[in-house]
Amino acid sequence: MESDNISKAVATASALYSSGSLNKDVFLKNNSYRKTINETLSNKNTSMILKYSSAIPLLSRRRHSLDKKQRNRKPKLYAELSDELVRDIPDERLETDHGGPTSVFSLFQGFNATLPEVNEEIERIKKGSSKLLEGGFVDKESRELDDPNRDPLPAGITESKIKHSQNPHHLKQFKAEIDYKLDLLEIRKGLTANEIQEIDLKLEKLHKMRASVFNKIALYERDEIALENYLDEIESRLSLIKDIDPDLNETDESSEEDEDAEDVEPDPKSENLMMNQSVYGRLTDEHHKKSRKIKPTLQQYYEPGSNIAEFHGHEDTITTFGFDLPFGTMVSASLDNTVRVWDLSRSKCIGLLEGHNAAVKCLQIEDSTVVTGSLDASIKMWDLNRLHNEEQDPLIQSFDSHVDEITALHFNNNTLISGSNDKTIRQWDMTTGHCLQTIDVLWASSMMNASSGSYTTSSPVVAAEQSSFIGSLQCYDAALATGTADGLVRLWDLRSGEVIRQLSGHTGPVTCLQFDDKHLITGSSDRSIRIWDLRTGNIVDAFVYDTGITSLQFDSRRIISTNGDSVVKVYDRIEEKHWDCGPRVSDPSSEVNIIFARYQEGYMVEGRTDGTFGVWAI
Repeated sequence: MESDNISKAVATASALYSSGSLNKDVFLKNNSYRKTINETLSNKNTSMILKYSSAIPLLSRRRHSLDKKQRNRKPKLYAELSDELVRDIPDERLETDHGGPTSVFSLFQGFNATLPEVNEEIERIKKGSSKLLEGGFVDKESRELDDPNRDPLPAGITESKIKHSQNPHHLKQFKAEIDYKLDLLEIRKGLTANEIQEIDLKLEKLHKMRASVFNKIALYERDEIALENYLDEIESRLSLIKDIDPDLNETDESSEEDEDAEDVEPDPKSENLMMNQSVYGRLTDEHHKKSRKIKPTLQQYYEPGSNIAEFHGHEDTITTFGFDLPFGTMVSASLDNTVRVWDLSRSKCIGLLEGHNAAVKCLQIEDSTVVTGSLDASIKMWDLNRLHNEEQDPLIQSFDSHVDEITALHFNNNTLISGSNDKTIRQWDMTTGHCLQTIDVLWASSMMNASSGSYTTSSPVVAAEQSSFIGSLQCYDAALATGTADGLVRLWDLRSGEVIRQLSGHTGPVTCLQFDDKHLITGSSDRSIRIWDLRTGNIVDAFVYDTGITSLQFDSRRIISTNGDSVVKVYDRIEEKHWDCGPRVSDPSSEVNIIFARYQEGYMVEGRTDGTFGVWAI
C-alpha cells in the first residue's frame, strides 16, 4: 500500500512535468500531489520518497541534454554538390538501340543550354506584355522556324560586323561567342533527338495497345455472331417442334396461362381472337426476318483501303454474291456451278445451296432469305436457317416460267421481279410462287414509242457479244427500273405494266443500276457511269473509266464500281474525289481481275475471275 502511494505521487509529478511546468509551486498547488505526499509522510517512508523523487531531476536532466544535442547538431547542406559529382561530364557520342547516333548530355548541360532561351523569353514578356495578351504565348523556336529571315548568329553579332571588323580582339570575341552557341545548339539538337525517340517509343507502345484492344473487339464480335447463330438455331428448333406437335406447344401455353389466371372464365370472342393471332403468327413465321441485336463495328477501326482478309472461294470466275452485314453471312455463285454460304468472320464455307443445273448469274440476300437466278432459266428461294437442319430442306420455292437464262432479279417485301434473256420481265408472289404478270420488254417499249409519236429509240449502241438483254433491274413497291442491252434505262409502273419514262444516253449495254429516292445511277459497257435525277430525268453527273462497268453500288457517301481491273473504283460523293481500293494499290504488278463488289458500312467484298475473294475497309 505504501509503495502504491509513492508510485501515485511519482506518476502525478511526472504528469505535471510532462505538461511543461517546472516550477515547484505547481507541484504544491496540485491537490492530488499534496494528498499523496501527506499520506506517504504519515507512514514514515521517507527513504522511499527520496528514492522515487530522484527520478524527476533525472528526467529533467535527460531532456535538457537531448535538447542541447539537437541545438548543437549541424544541418546538412543538400544544395551543394561535391566536385567529384560534376567533374566528368560525358561528351562522347553513343549508339542508340535503333542504330542511330545520339549525344548523351548531363542535366547540368541541358539546363545551361536552355537557360538562355528562358532568359530571352522572360525579357520578351517584360518588354511586350501587351503583344502577349493580344497574340498569346508562342515559344521562341516556333517563331524562329516560321521566320524566313532567321539569323543563327548570336545576339549582337551581324554578318556585316564580321566582314568589316579590323579589331582582332572583337574577332576573337565573335569567335568565342559563335563557338559557345555551336555547343549550345549541339546540346539542344541532342535533347530534341531524344524527345523524338521518346515519342517514337510511346507511339510504338500505343500501337501495341491499339492492336491488343482491336483483337479484343474482334473476339467479342466473333462471340456475338456465334451466340446469334445459336439463337437462330433455337428459334428454328422451336418452330420445328411447333410444326411437328402443335398439341404439345398448346399444352405448354395453356399451362402457363392457367397459372396466371385460374379463375377467369373463357370468352368465345377472345378464343377466336387468339386463334386468328396464332394463324397470323404462323404465316409470318414462314418468311420471318432475322432481327439482330448486334451491329458489327470492327471495320470502322481499319484504315481506309486496308485489306481485312483474302480467301479462295471458287474454282472459276465469281459471277455474283451478297452478304447480310459486315463479318456476317455471305452467299456467292460462280461459273463452277456452285452456290456457297460463307461465314465472313472466319472466311469459312459453311454450306452449299444445291438445286440449280447451271451457273447462277444473279442473287439477292435479305436476312435469312436468299433468291438465286440461274442460266438454267429457273429461280429458287432458300431459307438459310434450314441450312444445317437435316429434317428440313433449305429450298423453299422454285419459280419456273422463263424459257431462257435468268440475268437479273430483285425482291422487295413479298414481290419478286425477274429479267431473262427471253426478253420478258416477270412479277412473282413469293408466298405462293405464282407469276402475277409477264411483261414483254420490246412490245411495251414499242407501245410507248407509238403513243408518244416517236419511233427512234436511242443513239447507236455497240452491243457486247456476251451482254445480257436485261442487264440489271431494281424494284420498290410499284416502281421498277431496268437496264437493257440497247443502252436504254426504262422506268416502269408495275400496276399497269407500262413504261412511264425512257432514259437514253449510254452507247453500250446497261450492265448495272441502282436507285434511291432522288437519284438513279447506271453503269454500262460503254465504260461510263451516269447519275440521273429521277424527278427530271436529266443527267446530274457522269464519269468514264478505261473499260466497261461490270457492277456498281452506292449510298449517300460513296459509289463503288468494278470494271475488270485489279482495283475497285471508289468515288467519294461528299469530297468529289476518286480513289482505288484493291490488290494493285499495294502491288502494282498485280494482274487479278475484279468483276463484282458489294459493301456495307465501310466493309467491302470483291470477287475475282480466279475465284478469290478480297475483303477491304473503305
